[in-house]
Amino acid sequence: MRILVGGEDDVAVRLVERLMQEHDVSLIAPEDARGGIVDQLEVQPFFGSCTSANLLSEAEVEKTDLFIACTVVDERNLLACAEAKQMGAKKAICFLRRLDVRSNEAEAKKLALAMGIDDVILPSERLAQEILRVVLVPDALDVEIFADGAVELIKRAIPEHAPITGGPLQKIGLPKNVILVQAKRNGKRFIPKGSTEFQAGDQITAMGTRKGLGKLSNRFLKAKRLATSARRATIVGGGVVGYEVARGMLANGWKIRIIEADGTRAQQLCDSLPVDCVLHCDGTDLQVLEDNAIADDPVLIAVTNNDERNLLVSMLAKQMGVPRIITRADKTDHGRLFESVGIDVVRSTRGAAIAAVLQHANVGVRDVQSEFEHGEVKVLQLRVPDSMPEVELRNLNAPVFAIVGAILAGDKVTIPSGKDILKGGDQVLVFCSDKDEANTRTFFEDFIAGSKGGTETQTAHD
Repeated sequence: MRILVGGEDDVAVRLVERLMQEHDVSLIAPEDARGGIVDQLEVQPFFGSCTSANLLSEAEVEKTDLFIACTVVDERNLLACAEAKQMGAKKAICFLRRLDVRSNEAEAKKLALAMGIDDVILPSERLAQEILRVVLVPDALDVEIFADGAVELIKRAIPEHAPITGGPLQKIGLPKNVILVQAKRNGKRFIPKGSTEFQAGDQITAMGTRKGLGKLSNRFLKAKRLATSARRATIVGGGVVGYEVARGMLANGWKIRIIEADGTRAQQLCDSLPVDCVLHCDGTDLQVLEDNAIADDPVLIAVTNNDERNLLVSMLAKQMGVPRIITRADKTDHGRLFESVGIDVVRSTRGAAIAAVLQHANVGVRDVQSEFEHGEVKVLQLRVPDSMPEVELRNLNAPVFAIVGAILAGDKVTIPSGKDILKGGDQVLVFCSDKDEANTRTFFEDFIAGSKGGTETQTAHD
């Protein structure tokens, strides 16, 4: 696919890095980007304004399958997309980053359609959706949905004295329609087996139905201690992300308190949201946090547009004993840094925006449904060759870190056990490590018909 990207900041650069893995990508960047990171990308660069008809023509926009405008100026993105479509680009996607142009995603899409633009990406709202998906599931570190909601993925840390730590996994068992696709201990990743004995602090990732995962959380991961079930949270930062997160949590019955440093914005939040209170103050002020008993809330969400401020707020909240902290970190590599100092959940507008392009626009790396842990693990949707004879999952022989999390056969969705049958034409959701992605594809697409025996991959299905 031929893709032309117009943009200059970290979002554009990271998006190009991802797309150029499997596509013919060119980049239009401003003149002042010469000699910087743009020159290090393995793509054809063009320097100037992405709204320039002459430059778009030079970049052969008329031969482009997809044009993406992701500069930091909304109006420029809208104009560039409209121009690209008029000049012959097959599809155009526009990034909108501020409130000036739209009030919500639905209205933004209507505006885009009226201008001939195929789709819009609103990074802040996408980030808010990611945060909501995680915060609404108790104690989740990550949550993702597949197959139109029929399959879910959840990542959890195992608390002290949880029933799942009571012996080998084969003795404890798991609920129906749940499969553990990964575990991590001291940073080391492995696929759980029947002989696995979990410890408090281990992180597990499970795929399954919502009902099955609910039973896993309630019966096997529930700590034998008094735990608050109060739906209360403090949100630090009342910008677009904070507003959308608050709105979503309020709709789900949560009581919300917002801390916002800008007085005008604080008043707007008071007028537009039925929150418990809006504090016009600095969220990094320890005295303010103590005076307002932030530690009494089970959740703190730090989503200002400043990474350093978010980190400081999060560290103060952690010191005060807030049980669950969700933090925004937009700069490259800040996600790993924040996690290394004990922040529970870290998300970024950059990551949300890139994920939206790769998945929602269906132009990402082939068959990648989602990725986690900074791209180190992925969920692929692969089609089993029609010629493959029926085979039990436990008899597969895949020399890779990969496990089948779900089988999609027409309208039927199966969360598999070792005895489930895989046959030609089935679609499979495969959880695999990034370094094993190519071998996983090769196995399922080319060599699966000749597989025999058992390996690390399928023993989790035993």
